[in-house]
Amino acid sequence: MEDDLNVMYITLEGHVDVLKYGYLYFVLMFIIFILIICCNSFVVYIICIHRSLHEPMYILIAALLMNSVFISTTIYPKLLIDFLSVKQVISYPFCVFQAFIYYSFGASEFLLLTAMSFDRYVSICKPLRYPTLMRITTIRIVLVSSWLLPACELAGLIHQLGR
Repeated sequence: MEDDLNVMYITLEGHVDVLKYGYLYFVLMFIIFILIICCNSFVVYIICIHRSLHEPMYILIAALLMNSVFISTTIYPKLLIDFLSVKQVISYPFCVFQAFIYYSFGASEFLLLTAMSFDRYVSICKPLRYPTLMRITTIRIVLVSSWLLPACELAGLIHQLGR
């Protein structure tokens, strides 16, 4: 019972007067957030609809754009709430969760960029072996591992730190 009452909060303070320009910051960030979601979703939608774009590089581009949407939905909602609130606080567990999601998708972005560079390397340096090396099963394995590997690594790290 005593643990329920003992909650740690982190107070976020900056050098800019958020209360004075809070609504302006909110509107600007909200427009940016909507643009990120709409533009990235539109490109992913176009890649999904057109069969001619079902190539490994376009699939990896769609995954990278979806990763950008996931990172944005991790950061922007709390940021928008903080612009409209009087005091910018976050509970410690939510802060750790947000950092976990942020770093997990950040690491998966690097893995996706590595997969894209490998795809370009194979297409330029080994063009005759490209269809055998970059099959759809290979792309699926790369996509799943690029999203699960960072999450599992960070989960293990958080588990070790929690001991």
